[in-house]
Amino acid sequence: MKTNAMRMLDKAKIDYEVLEYDLDKDLFSGENVSDLLGLSYSECYKTLALKHDHDLFICVISVKDEVDLKKCAAALNVKNLEMVHVKDLLKTVGYERGSVTPIGVKKNNGIVFDQEVMNHERIEISAGAYGLGLKLNRDELLKYLNAKVLDIVKDEEDEI
Repeated sequence: MKTNAMRMLDKAKIDYEVLEYDLDKDLFSGENVSDLLGLSYSECYKTLALKHDHDLFICVISVKDEVDLKKCAAALNVKNLEMVHVKDLLKTVGYERGSVTPIGVKKNNGIVFDQEVMNHERIEISAGAYGLGLKLNRDELLKYLNAKVLDIVKDEEDEI
């Protein structure tokens, strides 16, 4: 199965590897997907949709991390951010929970990856359909998405 994200990468001539996993939706988490794919948590990325008023921002962080909304808002030069509610994901970004990818998101005001991404030459992101991931070159993806790389996750000492 080809997803829209795959078609867009094909058109941009960006190579990727398709990774499949079988996981009950009730058990879905980035960590569980990472475990099934045999990848470390720091090389598997989840895509979060955040909003400020009517502006949509896409943040991509490793599955082991938690976004710091204050830090992220400051990095994006907005007053505050809140997560897009799960029930609003499809109409807001065009993807459902478990399939959100930064590729081909409906209108957004910017895409930002956490700086952790710079530690991995190849990363895994959702392919835009539940049960499918894409492993691809970080630099090619960042350039294609015109994404920023900033410090947007909670520091480990904040999580204690």
